[in-house]
This record gives sequence, structure tokens and C-alpha cells, in this order.
Amino acid sequence: MVFSQEQRAKIVKADPSRSANIGGVAKEIGKLWHKLSDAEKASYKGKGTRKVSKTSKKVKAPAKTRKATKGKRTLSPYMKFFKANYSRVSKAHPGGVTVVAKEIGKLWAKQK
Repeated sequence: MVFSQEQRAKIVKADPSRSANIGGVAKEIGKLWHKLSDAEKASYKGKGTRKVSKTSKKVKAPAKTRKATKGKRTLSPYMKFFKANYSRVSKAHPGGVTVVAKEIGKLWAKQK
């Protein structure tokens, strides 16, 4: 990453119009990386690990921004109506939750 950052800066400085061509610049950086000797690559690898270790010490755990809720939220009026009528409607309309929910929805619509 250190090599890539350095080379990208050089390439874009030489030709600012290439800054938008991320893929083309990355390919060129890859070609330059493959041309380096093992010793040169090792020096860049060392720079990258040192940089990571320095920054990783500075990173702190993210602060909690939300307060924990102390319980469940209250039910909406529709959900209270649903719970109150579910057993009665399910006996009258067997066939699963979707059938019962549709029937309760019809009853709710009539209430308004």
C-alpha cells in the first residue's frame, strides 16, 4: 500500500487527467511493482507493517452512541387489537397465520 500510494501520487502529478482512471493507474502501479527487485519489495513491505502498527495503537474502541433500551416498546393500537382478537378469529378461520391476519385486518378496517 505504501508503494501504491507513492506511485499513484507520482503518476497523477505527471498527468492530472489520469486521477479519474483508477483502474488504469492501478494496472500501471502493478507493472511497476513487478519490475522491482526482491530487496526493494522487502523495504516497502517493512514500511507498510510499521505504519500499520503505529496507527493500530492509536485506534480506540468506538464510543457507544445509543443508550440501551430498558424494555420493549409499547404495542401499537393495531397490535393490541390483533392480540386481543387472534384466538377468536383463528378458531373461526382455520388455515394459518396469513388467513387469520387478513381477517383481523378486515375487522380493524371496520373499526375505523
